[in-house]
Amino acid sequence: MNSLNSKITNLAIHSGIPNIGGKMINLQAKDDAIHVACYRAADIASGLIGMPFRHPEFAALYYKKLNFPLHAKLSLISMFAQIRNHRVQRKCNEVIATHPGKKQFAFTPEMDELDERLTGLIVAARALGVDPSVYLDESTDPDDVAECTNSWCLNQSLTRGKAADNIIVITDLDGVDWFVLINRQNGPGRAQKAWAGGFVDKDETFVDCARREKDEEVEMKINTSSNVTFATEITVIPVIISGDWDVRAKFVEGMENGATVTHYRFSRT
Repeated sequence: MNSLNSKITNLAIHSGIPNIGGKMINLQAKDDAIHVACYRAADIASGLIGMPFRHPEFAALYYKKLNFPLHAKLSLISMFAQIRNHRVQRKCNEVIATHPGKKQFAFTPEMDELDERLTGLIVAARALGVDPSVYLDESTDPDDVAECTNSWCLNQSLTRGKAADNIIVITDLDGVDWFVLINRQNGPGRAQKAWAGGFVDKDETFVDCARREKDEEVEMKINTSSNVTFATEITVIPVIISGDWDVRAKFVEGMENGATVTHYRFSRT
């Protein structure tokens, strides 16, 4: 079984059940999500579970805002996700070059500098107990490149694209943080675990888009015991403008990406 098929087959690997006092958080995947489950935030930060695009960056920014130590590992992981994107973009450029009149991805000095730091970043990762192997693995690159250079993607946008993600965080009764992640049905990042999210519709805000995408892709019902309650906090992550967030040839002009974090904190009454 090849690596891509293995990812699709083993959708539930590393998932878990938050401790909310014996009751359950019922999740159901909808729309173009093929699976949804809870995953420990620490596993994302350690590199055990890979994410597409630069999704770990939103988590890093959120935990930095909370002044929570996990943000250091997440920031490092987000760099490896960014480097992975550069690798795929360069391979996409080889395909785009065979289509006259189509624009290729541009690489800034900052992007090139980050790639050149790869060896040092691997050393730093090992020192922090982070394994970047999933982001260095090139086995699914052919599928990503094919999905990024299909006819829809080669119909390039003349302006930056806009997308938003909805990040669901659960802090259970043991103080463990969990992320609610979908598995993507489509490439790029096919079968990878990701935030619920998608493109911003016309006249829609990033916050409205994040809410809509969550409702379209994830059905979530929380059933707690009588002595357990939870508080919900909403945090809006500022929009990031980037030329290396989305590797699809559709967006060689770059992307504007925003996110909304919904954090459920459980406690005993």
